[in-house]
Amino acid sequence: MSVRGFFACPDSVQSILEVDKDNNYPAKTKVACTLGPNSRDVPVLVQLLDEGMSVARIDFSWGSQEYHQETLENLRQAVRQTKKRCGVIMDTLGPEIRVTNRGTDPIQLEEGATVSLTCSQSAQASSKVLPISCPTFDWFDVRPGSPVFIGQYLFTGSETTSAYLTVQKVTKDTLECTCNNAAVLEGLRLIVHFAGAPSKGPILSDSDVEVIKSWGLHSKVDFLSLSFCRGSDDVKTCRELLDSCGLAGTKILAKVETRMGLANLTDILSEADGIMLSRGHLGVEIDAEKMCRIQKVVIQECNQKGKPVIVTRVLDTMTGAPRPTRAEATDVANLVLDGADCILLGAETFRGGYPVETVKTLVAICRQAEKAFDSEAFYQSLVEDTTGQEGEWHGSTLESLASSAVRGAVKLNAALIIAFTITGRTAKTLAKYRPPMPILSVVFPRLHTNALKWTFTGEAEAHQIMISRGVFPMLADPSLGGIEGDAMEGSMLSRAIAHASSMDWIKRGDRIVVIQCPRKNEDYNFRESGVVKFLTATDEVLEAAVSTYDAHNASIEAVRQRLFRLQSKKGPAEIEAVPRSLAVEEHTVTSFPIGGMGGEGSIRASSADEESILSTDIESDDEAVAVRRL
Repeated sequence: MSVRGFFACPDSVQSILEVDKDNNYPAKTKVACTLGPNSRDVPVLVQLLDEGMSVARIDFSWGSQEYHQETLENLRQAVRQTKKRCGVIMDTLGPEIRVTNRGTDPIQLEEGATVSLTCSQSAQASSKVLPISCPTFDWFDVRPGSPVFIGQYLFTGSETTSAYLTVQKVTKDTLECTCNNAAVLEGLRLIVHFAGAPSKGPILSDSDVEVIKSWGLHSKVDFLSLSFCRGSDDVKTCRELLDSCGLAGTKILAKVETRMGLANLTDILSEADGIMLSRGHLGVEIDAEKMCRIQKVVIQECNQKGKPVIVTRVLDTMTGAPRPTRAEATDVANLVLDGADCILLGAETFRGGYPVETVKTLVAICRQAEKAFDSEAFYQSLVEDTTGQEGEWHGSTLESLASSAVRGAVKLNAALIIAFTITGRTAKTLAKYRPPMPILSVVFPRLHTNALKWTFTGEAEAHQIMISRGVFPMLADPSLGGIEGDAMEGSMLSRAIAHASSMDWIKRGDRIVVIQCPRKNEDYNFRESGVVKFLTATDEVLEAAVSTYDAHNASIEAVRQRLFRLQSKKGPAEIEAVPRSLAVEEHTVTSFPIGGMGGEGSIRASSADEESILSTDIESDDEAVAVRRL
């Protein structure tokens, strides 16, 4: 597999120096923030959302469930205030090893001093002995000469809060080490990392299992980040736990942070829903000069598989300074040019003094890098990989349709792609081809019933596509129509166009590409072929969209007033949610054939004929919905 670059040279240096005029589009590369003491208050969260945070990470390697629940409630309040969606990643502890039994004072280590690491929990942490959270050293293949790293956020070469040790002697429960640099160990947690020696312990600690079954289930988290993932079996173990405790809809992000994880990347990708390239831990496993090639290969393999990839450790300097270094800014830009979907901020927002400024800076760098991203070359490389040497298309029907939509949007110089979806797969497949224009994904709800209760899904699916590059979800409103009428055909499309117009993503004369994926009709036992439709944002189309949008808002406000009067008389209603693991009879209450907006034409998936589309079972996008033939 050859590693490719996708840099489009600008017209001139002067064009880069000019003031940007097209600031309406948000950055396509998503920003995730680790929430902590310096970023968990509502006013700060409001600013983070306004500046571009798409996903919040809750790190359970420290803190109590009560503390994190308060953080989550603050986030929900900020979401209500800003009316901006935000996904939630729950990060597990995994087989992470930490220094225990610490006092309140920092631990001073001197260069050349002897330090003992012990599994005994009776010892107190000091400059001579460091007890660690490991029951036995049999979990690790540690030998004399093995490197060990201890610190708040691991050794980078410049931190004075991290130490680099070398093992001299190994016993059953003690490692005698030599300290190679002077350091002051302090902070919320001190991590111990045995480079090149992955843990043989369980991938999920007892505390992980407990918090997933309690806090994770109660909060219905969108993503679970699987720390120190070693292979596909670890992902399967996590998936079984999530399915068994009612979190079947939660997506798994496998953290690749060891040599073993890198070696098994292909197998991990086959089971995981996405990858988190954890450059902090990985940086102590891999030689610094090799990290550039490693991250390019990992990102490219994720791009080829259509799996979102999140990269960590980018703006460490901004933990304590209001500006990044030039090297950090260039690093972020290269991640964007390599094809990263999302960039995760850790210490910068967790304990840093400038969380809002960091997000603002990161978004600004991403926007500039995206201007230089060669979308056409990226698209062509994916098509070549999918076509193969024989020139035969090896992709799925959904990929055929998505690639056709992106190709059409580029040729027409469209301003926007609108995608209708239920599970999010359509939007994620579009994102795989990295179109230069934003993707507005209209997520339709699915109504579930177990004959006793009703519950909707759709919000989690909208959150889960927020880590995909260039995708911006909005929830469809089922009150706009149903399968028995034609209201949904034009109304929801009008709503989407009005939303895009209000965000200044489109203007009069712009072209719009609308995509509906192939799907199965469960009620009538036939398949509807996918459709790509082209629209022009004429005055008539925009006026119709705004009119429909205003009329719908007025009707919703009237319903709210009636509900308010009803609740004032009878008290608040109680709604009981159905656990995700409960086997239910599924029905959908919406349909959305694309039409009613004066479309100029439509095309079928160009790489497969209609008969092939209708007969392919695995390409229904898992989005069963009652529809009519167009």
